[in-house]
Amino acid sequence: MKKLVTAMLVCCGMILGGQAWAGDEHAVEGVIKDIKAADNKLTISHGPIKTLGMDGMTMDFLVSDPGMLEVVQKGHTVSFVIEQDDKGNFVIMDIEDKGMAK
Repeated sequence: MKKLVTAMLVCCGMILGGQAWAGDEHAVEGVIKDIKAADNKLTISHGPIKTLGMDGMTMDFLVSDPGMLEVVQKGHTVSFVIEQDDKGNFVIMDIEDKGMAK
């Protein structure tokens, strides 16, 4: 089900031609660099997020559910979906651990 939702979000992003609005979801891939459980954050080195016009970089992301911190491991590649909250923070709404980064 998670893969289907992620695929649908990617397709919607392509259909919208890269336009992004607050509250929209964006599919991203990256590598976990740090898990900050006390802050409910993951530090992720990610590629470009075309739907946001954002270059690849390493940054912290809040997680919508602290349980997500338990399903990922440092050094692993992840696919995740983010949404920008009303404070401008990028929040991970869904995440899938793809295993050790190559």
